[in-house]
Amino acid sequence: MADNRAAVLNDAIDSLIEMLRVDGADLRIIAIDEHAPSVELSVDFADVDCEDCVLPPDRLHDTVTSVISKRAGRPVSVLLHDPRRAQPHAAAGGGAGGGAQWIDVLDPAGVAPDVGEPNPGPAAGPLAGKTVAIRHDILWDSFDWTVDEWTAGFKAAGADVLTWKRVQGLVGADYERAQAEYEAMLAKADLAVSGLGNCGSCTSWSVRDAITASTHGLPAAAVATEQFEPLARVLAADGGRPGLRVMVLPYPYDTLPEEQVRAHARALFPQLLAVLGATV
Repeated sequence: MADNRAAVLNDAIDSLIEMLRVDGADLRIIAIDEHAPSVELSVDFADVDCEDCVLPPDRLHDTVTSVISKRAGRPVSVLLHDPRRAQPHAAAGGGAGGGAQWIDVLDPAGVAPDVGEPNPGPAAGPLAGKTVAIRHDILWDSFDWTVDEWTAGFKAAGADVLTWKRVQGLVGADYERAQAEYEAMLAKADLAVSGLGNCGSCTSWSVRDAITASTHGLPAAAVATEQFEPLARVLAADGGRPGLRVMVLPYPYDTLPEEQVRAHARALFPQLLAVLGATV
């Protein structure tokens, strides 16, 4: 039984390692206690070119804890060492001196069940006369080109299109203003598309904004490249929407020439309509 418990924890950690490695990050196991149960992990950024592309610290901590606890079927105490979370004082359990690594102790009161809304929500149906909200971001030229092509496709089907760019990582009043702008666009829309999930951080924001559209009752899809589809689905389930529609683009995508990206976007437009449950 103990061996099985340890195997479950190791399998959960392996799945997290796979998700993080697409951004170049890694998880190192420091200790596993299958009886407690508890795990101690550290995030390794040695091969990361863009730390901001990895899931933000709080989101990463929540995702690691959620995945491990769900796989284990019970609460698991997780100590996660993240070098991005440093403070000038020693962390609880750490040594004295400045610059000590901040160790977050995450001990869920209960296991978040694998429930939520499994239904993807209403189908978009006929597009003629409807308004499509497309949320993109400031990161990916390739998705801007894709949005251009999809906009043309939607308009050819008789729909209007609204677009809005997300600036990730805003906090406080800046975030509230941006969120109000996004939700104002959703209020005018009949369906929504949110992308691009092409790194850990941008996948988190893209899924979050797609979930927001879903909670407004709109047919909605998050868009992610193949490498980040598993993460998108994990984040959707963690956000209470395991049935969230996910439109998958090739990977790599942003490094392709513009003409090739636009050709992909046009070729994949019927698939996008199918994901949204839209008809022409």
